[in-house]
Amino acid sequence: MSSNSWYLLMIFSILIAVTAFVFGTTVFGYESDQQAREVGIFVGLWAPTFGSLGIRVQFNELYENKIKEMRSNG
Repeated sequence: MSSNSWYLLMIFSILIAVTAFVFGTTVFGYESDQQAREVGIFVGLWAPTFGSLGIRVQFNELYENKIKEMRSNG
């Protein structure tokens, strides 16, 4: 998976978290506002994980490109 894919997942998880937190009872059919808020917070915690994975993949891509460049130059 590319770093852009991880960043997109981060953005989507934020959007889903806000939707679940604010409109969870109507959109997702949760029984109570408390349940919707808990799910929203839980999904919102995925965003930093996806962001850090995106950074990790981006560093790995840069490293691999630097290695290829070094091998082709000599």
